[in-house]
Amino acid sequence: MSGAIYSDAWYRIADARVSLRPGIRTFKQYYRGLPWIVIEDAFSHRFFRLTPEAFGFLQTLNEETRLDLAWQSYLESYPERAPGQEEVVQLLSQLHVAGLLHFANQSNNQAIDQRLAETKQKELRAKLLSFLYFRLPLWDPDHFLGYANGYLRRIPAWIFVTIWSTVCFLGIAAVLGHWEQVATKSQGVFVWANLPLLYVCMAVMKMVHEAWHGLLCKRFGGEVHSCGLMFLVLTPLPYIDTTASWAFSNRWQRVLVSSAGMLADLFMAALGALAWASTGPGLVNSLAFNVMIIGSVSSIAFNGNPLLRFDAYYALADALDMPNLYQRSNQYWFYLADRFLLGSHSAKEPIDVPSEKKWLVLYAPISLCYRLLVSWAVVLFALDFWFPLGVASLLITSYMIFVAPLWKAANHVFGAGLQATRWRAIGGVGAVVGSVVILVFFVPMPYSIHADGIVQLGRATALYAPHEGKMLRATIGHGQLIHEGNPIVELETKSLTFEVEQLEHERNELLALQRLALAKQRADVFHLGEQLAAKEQKLAERKRRLEASVLRAPHEGRLVAIEAGERLGTWVSQGAPLGFVLDPAEGYQFIAVISQEQAKQLFASAIKPSGVRVLGQADQIIAVEKVVVLPYQREDLPSAALGWLGGGEVPVTSQKGQGEKAVEEFFEVRAKLSVDSTELVELAHGLRGVVRLELADRTIYQRIDEYLRQLVQKRYKLA
Repeated sequence: MSGAIYSDAWYRIADARVSLRPGIRTFKQYYRGLPWIVIEDAFSHRFFRLTPEAFGFLQTLNEETRLDLAWQSYLESYPERAPGQEEVVQLLSQLHVAGLLHFANQSNNQAIDQRLAETKQKELRAKLLSFLYFRLPLWDPDHFLGYANGYLRRIPAWIFVTIWSTVCFLGIAAVLGHWEQVATKSQGVFVWANLPLLYVCMAVMKMVHEAWHGLLCKRFGGEVHSCGLMFLVLTPLPYIDTTASWAFSNRWQRVLVSSAGMLADLFMAALGALAWASTGPGLVNSLAFNVMIIGSVSSIAFNGNPLLRFDAYYALADALDMPNLYQRSNQYWFYLADRFLLGSHSAKEPIDVPSEKKWLVLYAPISLCYRLLVSWAVVLFALDFWFPLGVASLLITSYMIFVAPLWKAANHVFGAGLQATRWRAIGGVGAVVGSVVILVFFVPMPYSIHADGIVQLGRATALYAPHEGKMLRATIGHGQLIHEGNPIVELETKSLTFEVEQLEHERNELLALQRLALAKQRADVFHLGEQLAAKEQKLAERKRRLEASVLRAPHEGRLVAIEAGERLGTWVSQGAPLGFVLDPAEGYQFIAVISQEQAKQLFASAIKPSGVRVLGQADQIIAVEKVVVLPYQREDLPSAALGWLGGGEVPVTSQKGQGEKAVEEFFEVRAKLSVDSTELVELAHGLRGVVRLELADRTIYQRIDEYLRQLVQKRYKLA
């Protein structure tokens, strides 16, 4: 016998005369080796999974026999597999909600009607609360898909696989070959000018995505009778209903139907990458880039993520032979709470086979964490779009994720089902709630800030070409020790020498004219004096440039020349980088960039001993002797390697230099590295790394409160 033998609500439905409604189709399927019966309503195309025992009991029901007599008879005939009264009540309630039952005496099914009303109220609340996500059916595409599938069936499957694999391989190669350009251009995907193109590409690709779901479902014998518009965070996108695939006995056919849209997205992304890499700037190039980004990001982050109930979730559930994975994982955690926290010995473990337990234990908490992140991102998007809408979305999301489950848990604790273990349940819940409150509000926890930065020598000077010209010779080679004033590079001065000589002749001519004007007392003496002063100033500037044509060492150190051998005899422009003079005697320092919010925390708190980890040697922590936060904002990064274009985390613009200008102003942190610690690692000027700045311990509540205050103040300009 499965479930509780007796139910408090049984007397309300004992006299009901009920049977399954005609028009129901049944399919036998196996999940993890166990047989199940899947029933489908031919009119609404809704599916239900039943055990063979429960379905066997339903088959014995008819309008001539009272429900209680039918159950008693089935119990006598099959005492080991007969469902309990509570399971029968729940089963009939679900089937009644779906309209799959026919009652001969409607007056005697109060318990089922009560649960029907409760279920409909829940469905209505769910629809009202999910106003950011709802569907609008528009068309029955079954005939069209059948017509199109007739032509596609003529093409062997191996041709589709070969074409898909080849295009995706070439697309990946194109992206990897132009990775820097992809990183640069991706920063402008969400600018206002690109949003119309982005939405058009998304809508068209979504149509192709949904069409392939329907085509694969139709190819394996399913029916597709509904498609229309799905409003996702107020954005209209097409959808197609392929729930008919749930009746397929072959689970890999179900997996393929669920994955068809993702495979189509990746194929279109690869085509977009090939078109983008093969075209120059223009409309086609922009459209292709948008297709590439949408197809890849949507497949990986959304449809390809099994933690959200999109395509990958259903594909994973079918691949594991665990339908309703999300609901069953939640039910398993409810069972654990019921059995071990609340002390309910009547709780039934919702596991069919032991191998399911590890998946049910892991999926619910991991999915919950990811759903919280996605929900928060949706709330921020709604707040940015229209603040009142965002506030409503925040309230509804909080109700659905926190308030409603807590209210349901409270009703369960104080309900009739736990009457025998009431005080045990109250004590267990009180202990958990008290522990959470203490942990969140009263227990200080270690708090630190992590910031990206680069290693630099304490004394390092960049060398730049003083003026444009041909590089004649390098007097000191790369890597050699130099002293202050040593000549390093000599630039060609022929044109500059000629210009100096010409300016000297022009100056001498002006001097002669000035003396002549003085002798004759002409009125233009004053103007000649002004011209002579300007000429002298220009001549002095050219002579300074002539003297600077030999670049000298600013201080003692080791020369690091940039392309020293390749640049000899070539033309260099003014300000071109030529190298560095590095003095290791001053030791190393770590220069990191932090946001304005992080800087505020550093200014307000004492910094504890911290450490630095450099890329490639993360197993070693370099101790920090002294940390200084420069008390002024900057916008030019200390190195382009810290920006997006250089593989860093800081958003940069393309308006200045090589990706060194940050989108938002930042503060700079300078940490002097301990000499003893630097001996344990191989350091070099310019290495990237991360510094950990330890601050005073804080509670979880303090950290959340500070984050929300900063978010509201900075992002929405609210005090």
